[in-house]
Amino acid sequence: MRSPTRRRRLLTAMGTVLAAIAATPSIAQATTPPAGTPATPAPRTQGAPAGAVAGTVTLVTGDRVTVTALADGRAAATVERPANLTGGVQTRTVGKDLYVYPSEALPYVAAGVLDQRLFDVTALIADGYDDAHSAALPLIVQYADTGARSAPAVPRGLSPRLDLPAVHGKAVTEQRAGAAGFWQQVTPPAALTRAKAAAAGQQGVPGSKAQPRTAAGSAVFGAGISHIWLDGKVKATLADSTAQIGAPAVWQSGTDGKGVDVAILDSGIDAQHPDLAGQIASSQSFVPGEDTTDRLGHGTHTASTIAGTGAASDGKEKGVAPGSRLLVGKVLGDDGFGDESWIIAGMQWAAQTQHARVVSMSLGSTEVSDGTDPMSQAVDDLSASTGALFVIAAGNTGPGGIGSPGAATSALTVGAVDSADQLAYFSSWGPRSGDGGLKPEITAPGVDILAARSKDSAEGEGPYITMSGTSMATPHVAGAAALVAQAHPGWTGQQIKDALVSTAHATPGIPVTQGGSGRLDVQAAVLGTVHASATAWAGFYPWPHTADAPATRTVTYTNDGAKDATLDLAAAATDAAGADASAAFTLSAPQVTVPAGGTAQVTVTADPDKAPYGVSDGQLTATAADGTLVAHTLIGLDREEERYNLTITTADRTGAAVPGLAVVYRTGDEAPYQVEIPDSGRLTMRLPKGEYSVLMYADLPGAAGPDDLGLGVLSVPQLQLDGDRTVALDARKAHRVAALTPQRSEDQLTRVEWNRVAGDAAFNENFLLPVAYTSVWAQSTAEVTGGSFAFDTRWRKTAPLLTATAKASHGKAPQVSGLLVQAGSTMLPAGRSKLPVVYAGAGTAADYRGLDARGKAVVVRYDRQADPVTQAATDTAQAAAAVAAGARLLLVAGDTPGRLSAWYGSADYESSSPIEVASLQSAQGAALIAAAARPGLTLDVTSTPASPFVYDLVERHDGAVPAADLTYAPTARDLARIDSRFAGKAAEAGDNGRYDMQDFDRFGVGYQTVQTLGTTRTDWVTPGGTKFGWYEESSNPVVEERSLITHPARGSATAGDWFLPVYHPRLNDSQSMPNRQGDYFVLNVPGWGDSGQGHDGFDVNLWGEEDTLHETVTLYQGDTDLGSTLYQQLGAEAPSSDPLPYRLVAETSQDGVLPSSPRTRTEWGFTSGSGYVDLPLIQLDYGVPTDLSGRAERRCALSLTASHLPGVTGAGTIDGATLQVSYDDGATWSALHLARHGATWTAAVTAPRSAGYASLRATAKDDAGNTVSQTVLRAYALK
Repeated sequence: MRSPTRRRRLLTAMGTVLAAIAATPSIAQATTPPAGTPATPAPRTQGAPAGAVAGTVTLVTGDRVTVTALADGRAAATVERPANLTGGVQTRTVGKDLYVYPSEALPYVAAGVLDQRLFDVTALIADGYDDAHSAALPLIVQYADTGARSAPAVPRGLSPRLDLPAVHGKAVTEQRAGAAGFWQQVTPPAALTRAKAAAAGQQGVPGSKAQPRTAAGSAVFGAGISHIWLDGKVKATLADSTAQIGAPAVWQSGTDGKGVDVAILDSGIDAQHPDLAGQIASSQSFVPGEDTTDRLGHGTHTASTIAGTGAASDGKEKGVAPGSRLLVGKVLGDDGFGDESWIIAGMQWAAQTQHARVVSMSLGSTEVSDGTDPMSQAVDDLSASTGALFVIAAGNTGPGGIGSPGAATSALTVGAVDSADQLAYFSSWGPRSGDGGLKPEITAPGVDILAARSKDSAEGEGPYITMSGTSMATPHVAGAAALVAQAHPGWTGQQIKDALVSTAHATPGIPVTQGGSGRLDVQAAVLGTVHASATAWAGFYPWPHTADAPATRTVTYTNDGAKDATLDLAAAATDAAGADASAAFTLSAPQVTVPAGGTAQVTVTADPDKAPYGVSDGQLTATAADGTLVAHTLIGLDREEERYNLTITTADRTGAAVPGLAVVYRTGDEAPYQVEIPDSGRLTMRLPKGEYSVLMYADLPGAAGPDDLGLGVLSVPQLQLDGDRTVALDARKAHRVAALTPQRSEDQLTRVEWNRVAGDAAFNENFLLPVAYTSVWAQSTAEVTGGSFAFDTRWRKTAPLLTATAKASHGKAPQVSGLLVQAGSTMLPAGRSKLPVVYAGAGTAADYRGLDARGKAVVVRYDRQADPVTQAATDTAQAAAAVAAGARLLLVAGDTPGRLSAWYGSADYESSSPIEVASLQSAQGAALIAAAARPGLTLDVTSTPASPFVYDLVERHDGAVPAADLTYAPTARDLARIDSRFAGKAAEAGDNGRYDMQDFDRFGVGYQTVQTLGTTRTDWVTPGGTKFGWYEESSNPVVEERSLITHPARGSATAGDWFLPVYHPRLNDSQSMPNRQGDYFVLNVPGWGDSGQGHDGFDVNLWGEEDTLHETVTLYQGDTDLGSTLYQQLGAEAPSSDPLPYRLVAETSQDGVLPSSPRTRTEWGFTSGSGYVDLPLIQLDYGVPTDLSGRAERRCALSLTASHLPGVTGAGTIDGATLQVSYDDGATWSALHLARHGATWTAAVTAPRSAGYASLRATAKDDAGNTVSQTVLRAYALK
């Protein structure tokens, strides 16, 4: 098999945004390809450490998730909700992937009608679906099976790409900007009701194979849609090998595939290759913007294995069926990847339009399929309607399972063996997920297969090339199928499949679930006279087996010979552990005579009572009198393992039932179950024996009365299911989780995290609370007895944005508290105002007629619409009416429990309304409305648009949730203080976020909050000690800055500067650090670190068309240029494995978008030999006492700090530094006298009166020979 290309290795190693492409393996890899990829494996060599992917991706709901990769393999994730969605966000870590589920989507996921891959942020970015690399999200929408001949028109917000009648659907694209609107259109209230009903209808046995394998059905979504899938990526998964399968003997008989059309759906073809000249009957590309030319080489290789003439080798390297004609459908792009919809369209073309007898597909997904996905559905539909045989690669994930479309029932699914008939290490194993169905059915040679090389491919040279993979095995079987089809022109695809499978060469050392019936034997299939049914699968038997009954399957033997054939029959089977399970299978007769030119039948009876738990499978063999194996049939059954009832009951704080979604996780499983608790508050599931965790986020009455809304974290971290059990998720056992701060504050962010680890299994859930909730309640739990458990709560608190006190001249003044400033409104200027209050009904324009609202606070009812699609326009109209009436402040009384959150800006969500809008909870709103009906009501209002302080707090409980007060009330002495400064234009908005990175977290999750620039802020943070650290990032309109992960100590006080000089190339562990991977350098050099200690920074438009900060990175060995890039990321090949000196040079430039550092040049010197290590690049930090405009006094003290990044290899002790200053933009330089304090040097400078800027030139070195020199022109401005 081929090694990854140099370009692909470069991308794979890169961090940050490039990792979005990088983590998607190349066509040549068998490791973890996405859904539709060539089935070609990677060599078993030690790989470099994999970093986390990074980038921003817009989900199908319109939510934007930004993942920031950290150097230690962890990452921080920020969620930005669309303005029209106000629910919470739930995150889940599954293996190394982060799933982000908006609350609005969860019921549809639980119902099985919304593809979970649409929320696998890690995979979406890795597959190139992030916003930087894809302007739209490709989807497949399936419509309800109404009997109509065509699917309905697509909803607004989608662009149709392909009709997919085989799955009664369409391939569409969802534009990023229209995602929120599309989601709102297809999820009306009635759709949510249908989704919950659908989820409840399949709850009884989550994860059980007893569930029906269905796909299409009734419409759950709006617009007649039944399912929404990601149109995922699909990847492409000879002389000696043709002899191995017996092809030469068939050719000698005169059978070479003549007259048989074989479709090959792959990466195109080199039509000028000598072996393929005249072999192509028709071709079509289904890849937008690409012709059928094979620039990858995969399609040409597989095509010649089927029908190559061997012309370039004097006939030696010809394919299995050189007389057949090829129908070439290009469904994989030049990069080796294809969308599922392209593959389905190619299938339709091959089977329906071109009438192919055989369709060869050396491609597939790595995600395990139960055969109900769109591609598998299409295979089964087209097989039944056209009679074509689809021959499909099993995949290259070894024990990882069978993906799509190879999981289709009617597909002939092909594994790979080597020249000694040993199973290839990469060949995917069965059985099929869900029902334990027998897959793969057959194997064929797939290791080191020599076949035609495309002249348009960058790989190899000459007319032939060697490749390995189930991709290479598949065309052997497809070519064999063509030979059988020529010999039997009237046979259906199923009959051809029966012949190939039942006559395969037995490979007794390979279990049936891995190698099917054996290695392809085309000589036996074509020249033999007897064949049998391919499979006799008895089915699945669910626990507790009280109603099990034997199942009988008929096996048909066909004799094409001139003499009767008497066959001795025997059934042999084993269980998953290899133990004998033959007793479970009995035959109706030990012998059968098949008449010449006729058929005979026997029955196989499978008795589940005689089978062990799990899958038992094997072969029914038919042998001649001399002991020769004539035919064999795959047999098997699946007897479900031990299961018990787990009943979940729910209760709120009053004891009333709580419906909603719960998560059930069995320790050791890859992912949890998501189940719907019905209105009764009781759900019973039949689950496998084991240890479980159960978690539910439930809506509860809040702390402030019936109109308040609280979130209940109801859970049982550890439960042994070894018999029927009931688990109570009971809010009556819950205590309030709250944080009290020394200064009056309000929540800007609340997140709860629940983490369970047992052995190698981990279950991690985060819930980002929407603002509707005003309190959190956590059920107390028992201490876990094995592994670990942690429950933590994260708060970001600031000064209240808006407070008001009511004063009444008549009657009692109502209480006004908990005002929530609404998105899309403009806050009042900072300070106090006294405003008269008037009431304006529903806040429509008509309600203001005759009402004097000018300069006043207006209170209105929330104008709730029956159709959510029209709600945003109504809210916008409320704000517009208040502005037109001259109101100063609009107060909206909510109408549901909890706090109202809505959008009051422009209808396109692009701009804010000029008035401040705030909501009150319903009871307070009603009281204020009643008081406003009387004259003389005023409000004393205090507005604080920019909070002078922030509390970033975390409270964590390990082992159990205590049965005690869960209030966290730190004093100032208990916290760490950070004095933050945010430079920039006054009142300009930036973003700031701080993430707690727990010791068990792979992902730190949170929201960014708006930060006014040109301000200072005092931050108070919880010291994490060894349990967690803090990672922080801030952005302004030009640059994004990221901090190191820090561990501030209790009582400490540090500075935190943002966007202040000196801007310079600086690395830290917030991104993948420069490293060497074997003999390959992966160099990530952010060019715009600011004044913050250890900050790195980069252009916020780094991957967009409006980038304004420029950087060139070049690597040298001596004077030899090894590679250069115009971005911050570079990959380069080392010229030798030996230790050699290298120079890494970064040059940056910008034209005034930042107030300083228009040009910089940094050169690192280091020595490196072969290995997998982070490189010892010395980092420089500058201390310049500037004001918020970035200007310093002419007489001041400078500092220079040199350091190494943590974990690098080859670092020494810093033992020297120099610093020079220039006041004429580098024309002349003056050396400064430095005083050393550890790794920091200080110097006093006095700038001439005529100077406007100071430029800096610094060097540092260590005793291991590592060096750095850095020049920064106009490093800072002078007052």
